[in-house]
Amino acid sequence: MSLYKQRNSKYWWCKFTAPDGTVIRQSTRTENKALAAEFEATLNYNLYRQALFGERAEMSWREAVVKFITESETKSPKDNISLFRLLDPYFGHLKLHEINGKHIEQLIDTRQKQGVKNSTINKSLEKIRALFNLANKKWRVKCDPPYIKLLSTPRMRVRWITHNEASNLLKHLQEHTRVMAHFTLETGLREFNVTHLRWDQVDLAKGVVYIEGDDVLKDGKPYLVVLTDSAKEIIRSQIGKHHTFVFTYRGKPVKKAGTDSWRNGLEKAGITNFRWHDLRHTWASWHVQNGTPLEVLQELGGWKDIKSVQKYAHFNVDTLRGYAKGLGIVSGIETKKATMVSGF
Repeated sequence: MSLYKQRNSKYWWCKFTAPDGTVIRQSTRTENKALAAEFEATLNYNLYRQALFGERAEMSWREAVVKFITESETKSPKDNISLFRLLDPYFGHLKLHEINGKHIEQLIDTRQKQGVKNSTINKSLEKIRALFNLANKKWRVKCDPPYIKLLSTPRMRVRWITHNEASNLLKHLQEHTRVMAHFTLETGLREFNVTHLRWDQVDLAKGVVYIEGDDVLKDGKPYLVVLTDSAKEIIRSQIGKHHTFVFTYRGKPVKKAGTDSWRNGLEKAGITNFRWHDLRHTWASWHVQNGTPLEVLQELGGWKDIKSVQKYAHFNVDTLRGYAKGLGIVSGIETKKATMVSGF
């Protein structure tokens, strides 16, 4: 075992060979040589106990976060970094085996007092749970995963409008907003996929639009959008306006659809509590009302999980009524008419 200093560090470093033959080179995080020697001896002792008795190695929260982000396959690593940066004040000073239910409760209590929604807090809880799951089962480090129960959240909001309301809305929108809103009602595409739709994604001959790769933001599943005749006409009306993007405003690509133009149109049409994303809800609701099976709607809308479309199931009342009427289990049994009793 030996202690040494590197040119670019003010701390003592240790170097020795672990029981499994691995060469350990690690900063002791101290400028005091005596403390550095103690750190080295303790580290070496722990590694021998792990090798001889199968004890798990300790890992700090921050070390676990770095490992989690490094191994994560998410397409949005920045989201992970932002979320864990928010959690650092609560866990950054702790080792994984020191974190327990009280720390989780403190996180929840503080965030709720800050006015943070339960659904947002749940995202943090899900990430913490995922990290501990890896630490315990894959990394095999010392920890006692705390019990984490997600908070209750309001039922999924499904706001949609009728065909007449949609027609009235389109009449009150400015041209560049109207074509995008109409296209969304025809395809069910998300706002980003409409505003950022490129010509190289469009195949009018086959009547399809390809959503793949970096164009997939939410569910991570590339999919193909079948264009209706109206959707194809909308795209044809945009030919020649821009060399890269389909939808533009004054010759420039559109960054966001839900602008003042959108809000002014809603006000003129007398439609309240309606977001741009509700156009997608409307498209899905119309499909179900028209008898489109949920598994087909899932493919049309590019949802990864059937659970995402089950919130629209109740719109298919006529189909449900047909199945209910067709259930002829009991036959040949007469039902006596109820006798009206005075006073009831």
